[in-house]
Amino acid sequence: MRYFNLHKKLLKIGKLLKKEEGQVGLILIFVILSILGVVSLSFLYQMKLEQMSASNFQDALKANYLAQAGIERAIAELINDTNEYDDLYESWAKGFNESMGEGNYSVCFISGEEEKEFTGIWDEAAKLNINAVGVGDNNEGWTPYELNMRTLSSLSEYRIKDILKYRYGMDGAPGKKGVDDDGDRDTLERDGIDNDADGKIDEKGEGVDEPDEFCPDKPCGDDNPFDTVEEIRLVPGIGEGTFNKIKDFITIYSYDKNVDKKGKLRVNINKSSPAKISYALREAGVPSDRADQIAVNIVDFRDEDSYPTSYHGKYGIEKTPYINEVMPHFTSSVPVAVADLAKGGVRFLKDKMKEKIREKLKEKLKKGASNVVEKIDEDTSGKEEKLNEEVKKIIKKKRERESSGKKAAFLKIFGGKPAWASGGGSGEEPLNIEIEIEWIELFNPYDSPCKVIGWRVETSLGKRLIWGLIPARGYWLIFNVVIKLPEETIGKELLDNYADTVILKNRRGDIVDEVTYYNYNAPWNAFEKNDPRVREFVSSLPGGSPGFRNWFWMPDVGEGKYSDDYSSFYVKDKPFANVGEVGFVHTGKQFRTVNLDRGGDWPILDKLTVAWPVEEPVKGRINVNTASKQVLQSLPGIDGKLAKSIIYYCDSKRGPIKEVGEIAEIAGIQKLGFNGIDDDKDGYIDEDDENEAILRGISNLITVRSNCFTIVSKGQVKRGGRVVAEKKLKVVVDRGVHPVKIRYYKEICSK
Repeated sequence: MRYFNLHKKLLKIGKLLKKEEGQVGLILIFVILSILGVVSLSFLYQMKLEQMSASNFQDALKANYLAQAGIERAIAELINDTNEYDDLYESWAKGFNESMGEGNYSVCFISGEEEKEFTGIWDEAAKLNINAVGVGDNNEGWTPYELNMRTLSSLSEYRIKDILKYRYGMDGAPGKKGVDDDGDRDTLERDGIDNDADGKIDEKGEGVDEPDEFCPDKPCGDDNPFDTVEEIRLVPGIGEGTFNKIKDFITIYSYDKNVDKKGKLRVNINKSSPAKISYALREAGVPSDRADQIAVNIVDFRDEDSYPTSYHGKYGIEKTPYINEVMPHFTSSVPVAVADLAKGGVRFLKDKMKEKIREKLKEKLKKGASNVVEKIDEDTSGKEEKLNEEVKKIIKKKRERESSGKKAAFLKIFGGKPAWASGGGSGEEPLNIEIEIEWIELFNPYDSPCKVIGWRVETSLGKRLIWGLIPARGYWLIFNVVIKLPEETIGKELLDNYADTVILKNRRGDIVDEVTYYNYNAPWNAFEKNDPRVREFVSSLPGGSPGFRNWFWMPDVGEGKYSDDYSSFYVKDKPFANVGEVGFVHTGKQFRTVNLDRGGDWPILDKLTVAWPVEEPVKGRINVNTASKQVLQSLPGIDGKLAKSIIYYCDSKRGPIKEVGEIAEIAGIQKLGFNGIDDDKDGYIDEDDENEAILRGISNLITVRSNCFTIVSKGQVKRGGRVVAEKKLKVVVDRGVHPVKIRYYKEICSK
């Protein structure tokens, strides 16, 4: 039925078409053509869209390749940068633009009227490594944990604590809480270094839950190192606004190798032998003889024993006494009446000797001269038995002569011939006794007593054992008295009257000090040192200064400020906390330690380190050539004014800083030595070690060459002067490994 009705309707339509055949056919053709036109236009539009899409994709691909070309060019620039330093005036830092076909890439900062384009290359060592830095409350320059995050002014004290809490995990401790993760507790509890920068040295438990247990590469316990800079936004309270303020000053990538400007591993001054240290010093331009002396002094500065280290005929300086003065030939003729000698005995003879000594030394005597008299009395007391025998012989002979004189007179009365006549029987018969006094004076210039039990002094004529304790700033006199009576010499000379070498040895037989004099038989010249550590006499003066300060005592010819300045007499007997502490080490010259001041010995710092193992890089050191003022102020002792001085130096004709020690040349680094304050609380104001205090504190925390860099490259495709495609890429590249490694990759912008 349904089919029949449809058929009916079609017949009706057919009849209608026949009636108006011409008009309907025209309309039908028009409709069909319209439909075909729409379909064609739609197809053409679709093709156009596809073409545009393909073209845009191709342009975007070209832009991406151009941006990548910029990255590759930047990496090549960094690899080919073979300077021993990195600074903001090198070609890599200035960046570059280059056109390639229809487009170009840009890896440089562009500032125009309309916009600023932040593309270019940035040094990651110019930033604070948030996996390494701390709060910098106390410092010895031991690790970058002593860099101060507080210099990032956008971070409050609470946010800084939150950053550390996030870094150390829920237990709030580096590594596993309460566990000595790296097994160094025994070392850190007795190394004399404030390893955890808490203001306490060698406290109980130092080494447990300390900053050095946090290892971003191999975290322990629940430690949670930052994997990207952006991750800091997960720290409570650090929102997008705070992040944008600090992001250009923070990193997780910076590290420094312990290599010198030639790329050779530095020498660890806490572990190395004198030979290795001396070689490093010679490479820094120190003459061989001086290098050997400084090398043994470095070893003895750090070790805890009192045994001087020996190398190439040099022996080190320990916290020991030294030979300070030698009197080889103090002679005096003492006229004695035999009758007085008979009456007073040995005591009378000793009193005459003391009287003669006082007469010889009269104007030379100072406070403490009584000690000389006591020493003469002490030494002659040891010879008293022999003296008594000789005095008895003299008296006996006198009596025999007197008796013989009486007999001669009797024979004369009876006309006989006298056999012998005395010079008179008045009892005033003169007797000349020759006395020679020698002394060797030892001096302890340190602020604590020195034991010399079982020590000895040796000369060409003999040796003398020492057994006692020399107080701080105290003296020890080794006296020797030789008495020449008419027929007997009592005692034996210890020092040659013309020339001799005096050697001081400790109980083990090590040479502690050795010094030679040339006297030419002068009767009472004393040979004195100035700086007792130096193995040479600097003056020869009548009478000497036994038991008290030498006449020739001038600390101010070197580093002392005045005659009571003992500040250079310092032997740590603990490891070096930083490489700058080498400035405490004596050089073997008069009152001279290694000079880390302007124009001084600072080139040696490039060859030395305290990092261990030396092969393991140190995370977080700051490149002083590229760091901003804000980052520079995170370094211990560097304030805003000094940070500006560093930047000005690097920007001037003198810059950049080519090695770590060169920072000593910057005005203001020595300011603590000129402020009239006892900054190190050692009782001396503005002494040499205060000049070097700031340099010491930063010497282990800075670098001048970097390894990781952020590169932002933009690629553009242009047609008819219009940008049709753009890509921007950001990578962090590590050129410190071979082959170069990409540490971070991100497309940050796309048009």
